[in-house]
Amino acid sequence: LNPRKKTKPTNASQSPESPSSSPTPSRNCFYSMWQYGGIPEAKGYALVAMGRGVGVMSNVVVNAALLELAMEAAGCPSKKELDAMEADGTIGSASGYICDGTVYGQNPLSLISNIAVATGLLGAIFMPITGVILDFTPYRRLVGILFAIIFTIIQGIQIGIGPNTWFQMSILQAIAGVCFTVIMMTSLAYLPEICEEVGQAEHSTYTARFTAKQFASQATFLILLGSLSVGLGISSDSVRTARLSQAMNVGIISILFSMGWRCMPSRPASRDPPQGTRFLVLYGIRQNFRTAVSIHREYKKGLRWYLLATVFAQSSVGALTTVAVVYLSSEVGLNATDISLFFFVVLVGTIPGSKFASELSKRTNPNTSWQLSMICLFITLVIGAFTLGDAPHKYLSLIWGLFVGLMLGWFYPTENLFFSCVLPKGQEAEIAGFRVYCSMILAWLPPLVFSILVESGVDAKWGMTFMGSFILVAASLLKFGSGTWEEILQESQRSEFAEHHEHHEHESIAEPPL
Repeated sequence: LNPRKKTKPTNASQSPESPSSSPTPSRNCFYSMWQYGGIPEAKGYALVAMGRGVGVMSNVVVNAALLELAMEAAGCPSKKELDAMEADGTIGSASGYICDGTVYGQNPLSLISNIAVATGLLGAIFMPITGVILDFTPYRRLVGILFAIIFTIIQGIQIGIGPNTWFQMSILQAIAGVCFTVIMMTSLAYLPEICEEVGQAEHSTYTARFTAKQFASQATFLILLGSLSVGLGISSDSVRTARLSQAMNVGIISILFSMGWRCMPSRPASRDPPQGTRFLVLYGIRQNFRTAVSIHREYKKGLRWYLLATVFAQSSVGALTTVAVVYLSSEVGLNATDISLFFFVVLVGTIPGSKFASELSKRTNPNTSWQLSMICLFITLVIGAFTLGDAPHKYLSLIWGLFVGLMLGWFYPTENLFFSCVLPKGQEAEIAGFRVYCSMILAWLPPLVFSILVESGVDAKWGMTFMGSFILVAASLLKFGSGTWEEILQESQRSEFAEHHEHHEHESIAEPPL
């Protein structure tokens, strides 16, 4: 699998040849709660992760406003207007009403999913380029800082969202998604090195703290946004709420990103460029292909099927944020403030979900538990898709949000525990990077399926169902392809997890669910 050349980490103030890896005094990051054993990149990663979490939540609110503006531009009535038209007899049924208006040649309901398609395709193209920069150049930190600046500038521009600017803001939303992907990849590249410095047991504790801080930043942001929007009397106005959200977002991520990347040390190239290679980008693509072929041939019981399942499961779960905004806005009638409340409930639901994941993994194994989590998540999505549109009160959707959170809280820690069990010893960095690629390579496909269905006049609830069906594909691959749990552990040479995995499964989350 061509493991990376081991290179001792260095601080930004040190030359790559310096043997010392102790943090410089200038990177003493503020408070004792940020002391990660004197490792500055751990502090930086936590801060950048918090910034990413806030950015995700704010952009959910922006998506809700963009959808509302696109519907208005197309002349399509809102859910509230449809209910009023049904009440006075103008239309027969609000649930059966189909708007044939278009904006820029597309159904307004497919606007947000088309943004996700563009982001996914551009992200898949940029991933090999970013991987080459991370592997063969010392510019990892510089790239992270540059794209964090671009992302923050875009968020600032989007404060001007309105009826005359929504389409331009939609284009910027796709570009911001690509920037977000690069920021995530550059920061994730520090995790294997942190693990190498502190050991796997301590790293499990660190990742749990990373997740807790990102969760806290997301929840705090949503609470603050909701409180301010209600206090300012704009909670029923999605556009003004989105402007407030982006203004808060810019201020918060400017602080978190600047603090985080200041803590992040520079890194030398982890590998030397191969001799005779003129185009490193093509080399990165070929290297991913070689890694895939090697995994297919050598790890037939566990890792191969885990990564295949990741391709489909992550593409579907990743699209949930996008598709849920469309469904909740168009079918349930939630505005931007309501949707922010919905996702806060989802975040709260992940807490008991992760506890349940821990208990079930103890009683069964991560493979079985992950399959069950995917099946239950699909069932939850289908139930919500086919019932909430006719619910007597829109806030009943919060109950669905709680169950979605429970399922996601079960899904993510179990997935990460499974990965830690199938990861071959000595190849952690190589496979961890390839896993990121697998999780993003088909991110564009479920939103594309949703857009095609909507453009064909199919109800959004069926679009959500087909989007969720990718999760079933992942569960089926594991059910009918992977070996027994004992065979999987034997293949990865990590049999110690058979005795000790129950102590760490809830601590192995590298990324929270939203």
